[in-house]
Amino acid sequence: MDHYGSSGGTWTMIPTHNSNLVENLSEVIEHGNPDPQSDALINELSNHFEKCQQLLNSISDSISTKAMTVEGQKKKLEESEQLLNHRRDLIANYRKSVEELVRSEP
Repeated sequence: MDHYGSSGGTWTMIPTHNSNLVENLSEVIEHGNPDPQSDALINELSNHFEKCQQLLNSISDSISTKAMTVEGQKKKLEESEQLLNHRRDLIANYRKSVEELVRSEP
């Protein structure tokens, strides 16, 4: 079951099957007639909820891993830039020293 959010994008809330389970369970609760079928509905809905929770945890872990990877890459880039700048300075100093030596020779 797709729903449209305020931003205009689509997002998935509860699949139709789970929605039907919730409706059936709410009817059982409203009428106060619990039976083995309502226990089965509760178990099935709990299983679906657990699977959704596992999926959300997996997505969260994936996002965290990607964020750490990006941060690590940024740090390596900064270190490489520092090394490159240091190398440029050393080359400039070397060139200056060589030019001074060449000028000082008779």
